[in-house]
Amino acid sequence: MIRVFLVDDHPVVRAGIRYLLQGKVEIVGEAETGQEALLKIPQSRPQVVILDIALPDMDGIQVAEKLKALYPEARLLALSMYAEPEYAERFLQAGGSGYLSKEAIEQELEDAVLAVARGEHYLPQSLLYRMIQAQTVRKPGPEVLTERELMVVRYLAQGLSYKEIAEAMGISEKTVATYRERAAEKLGLRSRAELVRWAVEEKLV
Repeated sequence: MIRVFLVDDHPVVRAGIRYLLQGKVEIVGEAETGQEALLKIPQSRPQVVILDIALPDMDGIQVAEKLKALYPEARLLALSMYAEPEYAERFLQAGGSGYLSKEAIEQELEDAVLAVARGEHYLPQSLLYRMIQAQTVRKPGPEVLTERELMVVRYLAQGLSYKEIAEAMGISEKTVATYRERAAEKLGLRSRAELVRWAVEEKLV
C-alpha cells in the first residue's frame, strides 16, 4: 500500500483527504506547518507527500525545495486553493511531481496520488491547457533589452520620475523617454503601468 504523508494546516481538509483515500493508501503522518513537515517526513519515509501551498509559516513551494534536499525519495503532490498556472509551474520547478486544485480533489485525488507514486507527473487537463496558453502568450524577458533600457525600466518600477532617472544615469530626460519607449516596444507594452507590472513579474524590483 502506498505510504502517504499529509501537510495542511486545516484539520477538516486532512480529515477529508483521509476519508477519500481510506483503504487505498496508508497515511503514515500529518503536519500542520512547513517546519513540522520537514521534521517528520524524513522519519516517516512516505512515498507521496500531499502538500498544501498556503501554510502558516512558509509556503508549500519553499517546503518542496527544502524537502527535496532532505528526503529526495518523496514524490510531492500539491493540493492547493490556487488554480493559477504560475503556482503549478513554480511547484514543479521546486521538485514537485503533481499539482491539484482543491476544487478537483474529490474527482482526481486518487488518480493523482497513484500517478505520482508510480513516478509520473500529474496535472489536470484544465490546468495543463492554461499552462500551455500562458507559455504561448508569455511576454519577452529582460534579455531582449539593452543594459540602459533595463536600467530605465527598473528605475520606473521603483517609482522614480524621468528627472530623477536622468540624474541617476547622467543622461537627459529626453533620452530616458527614448529608452522607455524602446523598452516598451520590444516588450509589446504601452503604458508605464504595464512596464512596472512586467518588471515586478520578472522580479527586477
